[in-house]
Amino acid sequence: MNWQPTALPADPEATRQLQEWLASEEYNLNGMELDFRGADLSGGDFSNACFADAVLAGVRLVGASLYRADLRSADLTGADLTGGDLVRANLDEAVLRSARLDGANLVRASLCDADASGASFRGATFLGASLVDTDMRGADLTDAVLDEN
Repeated sequence: MNWQPTALPADPEATRQLQEWLASEEYNLNGMELDFRGADLSGGDFSNACFADAVLAGVRLVGASLYRADLRSADLTGADLTGGDLVRANLDEAVLRSARLDGANLVRASLCDADASGASFRGATFLGASLVDTDMRGADLTDAVLDEN
């Protein structure tokens, strides 16, 4: 794999998992319950990765692909997912408070019971997304496309 993170997580176990995944193209990243704070993972391909219950607060994931990623109950408070591919991502019960998802593709993503209060979704695309009980109080949905949700 040619892509390398700009900054590694502060947590040694998260760093070890990330480096192991980068060295092998045979399995998907398992970041379940790990702490990725301090990382810059912008531009990475995390398709089908598992970040369930992970801490991604403040992590930069600009332009990253999280296609079909499992982000259930993940803490993405203040994370930057600008231009991210979150098609079919599972964000059920995730915390997205004050996160930036400007221009993100959330087609068929699931955000059931997610807390997206104060998040920025400027120009984001929600088509066929599941938004049941999603808290979007104070969220910026300027120019967002919301259809068939």
